Amino acid sequence: MGFEVNDGFEGFPASLVGAPGDVQIKVEHGSLRIRSARSAVRYVGEEPSTLTDEEGFVDTGDMVERRGDRYYFLGRRSGIINVGGLKVYPEEVEAAINRHPAVRMSMVRSSRSPITGSLVAADVVLTKEPAADGVDFKREILQICHDQLAPYKVPATIRFVSALGIAAAGKLPRHA
Repeated sequence: MGFEVNDGFEGFPASLVGAPGDVQIKVEHGSLRIRSARSAVRYVGEEPSTLTDEEGFVDTGDMVERRGDRYYFLGRRSGIINVGGLKVYPEEVEAAINRHPAVRMSMVRSSRSPITGSLVAADVVLTKEPAADGVDFKREILQICHDQLAPYKVPATIRFVSALGIAAAGKLPRHA
């Protein structure tokens, strides 16, 4: 963990970027980077490949966007879904889906498409059983997505599942 924010708001204050302290933060090309005396220099046992840039900052792989006086997390650079050349961060779509009161959690992943290369697909765990066909929840979730996301980010498919797998690192496995 590079830093902690306890103000109860989404994202983090822009004033943290460039501020002096034990952990220093910068944003370069939308990517969050941190520097600390406790940062590793390289991976153990690997050929000399550095984790830090020439200034000592580590690229976290977290993509952020400044809106007003805060930075908001978009998602991981490695998790981007390419829909016809347009970038979709799964975490952004999950945040929209998870706003539905009947959704416990969701996982957005890429689904292959012969036309666009990829489409957005979502697996959703509900807090209660859907109707036999689940149509009402699907319609409501899709409406939330249409209201909050660009059209290419709206899931092409929504599948209700009883649980989502968790990888050894405690993250959702997003591979198709």
